[in-house]
Amino acid sequence: MRGIIRYIKQHLYLRMGLEILLILAMVFTVSLGLLFHYSKEQAQEAAVRKATKTLDETMANITSIMDRTEKATADMERLIQDNLQPDSLLAYTRLMLEQNPNILGFTIAMEPDYFPDQGRSFSAYSLRQGDSITTVVEGHNYFEQIWYKKAWEEKRPVWLEPYIDNTPGFLTSNEYNYSYTKPLYNKDNEPIGILCTDLLLKWLSETVTEVKPYPNSSAIMLGHDGHYIVHPDSDKLVHQTIFSDPDPRARQDVIPLGQAMLAGQSGMWKMIVDGQPAHIFYRPLERTGWSIAIVCPDSDVFNSFNNMLYSIWTIIGIALLILLLLCYLIIRRAIIPINQLARTARHIAKGNFDESLSHTTVLQQSSRPDIIGQLQNSFAVMQQALLNHVSQLRQMTEETEQKNQELQMAYELAREANQRKTSFVQDMAHQIRTPLNIINGFTQVISANFQDITEEEVADITLRMKSSAKAINHITRMLIAASTEGKHVSEHTTFGCNAVCKEAVDIIKFRTQTTANIIFTSNVPDQLTIHTDHEALRSILAELLDNALKFAPQSTIEIRCSQSSEQNVSFSVSDDGPGISPADKELIFTEFTKLDSFTEGIGLGLSLSQRTARLLGGDLTLDDNFSPGTRFVITLPL
Repeated sequence: MRGIIRYIKQHLYLRMGLEILLILAMVFTVSLGLLFHYSKEQAQEAAVRKATKTLDETMANITSIMDRTEKATADMERLIQDNLQPDSLLAYTRLMLEQNPNILGFTIAMEPDYFPDQGRSFSAYSLRQGDSITTVVEGHNYFEQIWYKKAWEEKRPVWLEPYIDNTPGFLTSNEYNYSYTKPLYNKDNEPIGILCTDLLLKWLSETVTEVKPYPNSSAIMLGHDGHYIVHPDSDKLVHQTIFSDPDPRARQDVIPLGQAMLAGQSGMWKMIVDGQPAHIFYRPLERTGWSIAIVCPDSDVFNSFNNMLYSIWTIIGIALLILLLLCYLIIRRAIIPINQLARTARHIAKGNFDESLSHTTVLQQSSRPDIIGQLQNSFAVMQQALLNHVSQLRQMTEETEQKNQELQMAYELAREANQRKTSFVQDMAHQIRTPLNIINGFTQVISANFQDITEEEVADITLRMKSSAKAINHITRMLIAASTEGKHVSEHTTFGCNAVCKEAVDIIKFRTQTTANIIFTSNVPDQLTIHTDHEALRSILAELLDNALKFAPQSTIEIRCSQSSEQNVSFSVSDDGPGISPADKELIFTEFTKLDSFTEGIGLGLSLSQRTARLLGGDLTLDDNFSPGTRFVITLPL
């Protein structure tokens, strides 16, 4: 190991290649880390959209079942009101099942003593049993049954949670069912009984679980008190609640989720399910007070993202190895003249001043225009001049003693020239070594203590490293070409001013699924067009709408288009929320600045939007005179 380190220290080209590779690796790592972070956020947003679409489809299926059930019950109510006879009621219950194959049972339960000759209670009931339908008259006391009492207590139609009706003496099913009960009135709007339509719970479960956003996803449905109405584990149905998980670690996540679902909220929850991280998307079923949730394992949600991640890191590893080899070869070739110069300097430093050119390692003239070529040529001229001068000095010594003083002066000149040469070489090495040591030192500091370094220190270190790199580039005269920053080129098209506002509203409503009051107003005709970057302008408007929803969700949000002059058009987004404090108004367009640490986002939205507006030839400003609330104004040339 020591031999390897010593070898690296002795070879400048290898050391420079490793240091350059290390810097590039750090830049790659940070850049790709940010890229993967944003990519993962995009994958999560796609999962949210996919799960939301699945929830919408599931809700639509459930709503369709309920609509058909309620309509069939209402249609049957009108028939019953026309013919209130015991035999007719029996026929109607049977007819209900014959016309609606998905209905398990139907009951017409009359008020006490409605048919005196039938006794105090009269209930006509039909039940589907396999392929047959059984119709009976039940005269038992059903007035205390939940399906009878609930509708009268609330004086409205009610959906009951699942149960097994095993009342003694009644015709019952041994499977879980849920019911829709509706008060029955005669034509004079007098209460005369209850209509109860029963459906099998397994039909509801199949409806909920048949739509799956991912292969391993599952669905649950909770009743009013947290009992499972739908669950992959049938043993938990009805008997267990979402709060009955015996694992205390799981309860820490499950209890808040259950409370949110029972409170009728919608959203997303991250937690551990069966030992695996998962995303849970939930939404209330407004008509019943129940709540539906879809459990999506992270292994499914981020499957494509993880596969991409493995592939990219493999490619990067191979690319870095190739880059190391190229750096080694390029730098080695570039500093060959420096190695020759060093060998020649060592030869002269040994005192070989008076050897003939044929016996001395002499640098040849170079055609390279850079600093190394100039150094090589200057050193070659210096060596040639030194050798010529020593030769002349030797001749003068042999010819005459009288020229001793002149020879001494020549010797002093030669020694002085040698010192200047040595100082020049040492200074050259020092000028290269010093910035390299600075870069290497700061690289080690960043690698070891990156998390503990403040932004100011990072900026200072970066400035010093850049300064050192510029010093090396100055000495070697652009030995390595500096990268140039490209200019952003946008594609300008012509489109309607009002149309782009409507597009931004549609985008934000689709992205956030918001029901907030967003108003679009305009005092310009739909024919008014603007020639600029369509996507950039739409993104700015969507960002402003998103900010308004984020900081003033309960307010009225207005997006407005107006023509401020013949050459300019203005777009504004305003809300009547709490507004922005005077102290914060100076910070809102600063990068990485967030006024509220609990909101989403990273503090770049307004600053990037303002920068984009200025690139389009306009500006984005805050209207200081708007009150109450907040208004941002975009002004662009038509």
